[in-house]
Amino acid sequence: MYVHFTDNSYIILTPAGVFEAFSHTNPNEQQIALQALISGKQCPQVATWANQYYHEWLEDFASNGWIEFLESPLNAPNLPLDKFLPYVVASLSGTRRAAIGSNEGFCLARIGYTQEEADTLSVAAADFFDFLNRQQQRGWVIKEQAVSFFGQVDLLMPKTSFVFLWIDGSGYVLILDGEPLTNNRAFVELIWAIKTAGLKFETDKE
Repeated sequence: MYVHFTDNSYIILTPAGVFEAFSHTNPNEQQIALQALISGKQCPQVATWANQYYHEWLEDFASNGWIEFLESPLNAPNLPLDKFLPYVVASLSGTRRAAIGSNEGFCLARIGYTQEEADTLSVAAADFFDFLNRQQQRGWVIKEQAVSFFGQVDLLMPKTSFVFLWIDGSGYVLILDGEPLTNNRAFVELIWAIKTAGLKFETDKE
């Protein structure tokens, strides 16, 4: 598959690229290279990214649907998670209810859920996080790790879904109520917001 881009093109992850980059506790070199695309305040140009990583990887990444090329740059979200989540929740959850939890069971942000609901779901998600990590260590790797729960046995529409991601050595779970809608730019931007949260803190200190 031939993909046209130049050194001046900008690169951003696709939703599939987010799953490839952040679904592993110990990412390989290519996954680290993918993570770099949403590690700054702006998505990088090809020339800048290729100063650190193999230029040849870009065509493979594109053919796998992990990246896309842009003519103009995108900026990282510049809001705390609890403020940014309301902007993207309609694009992520069929019922506009979502939360972000840690692998230790703490609720980091929520919208639509009560605090009690979000706390309960975050603890439950952490239990499944531990289970998936144990299985991964045993060699059973679940691609694009996620778990959905259904209210009816027809399995047509999940009631709640947990999406598990590892970002900078810490585990995060995206909790989505109703239909999970992760195949869009809002999902990428939310993970970008988590990835760069420390950058905003450093800027504020300066």
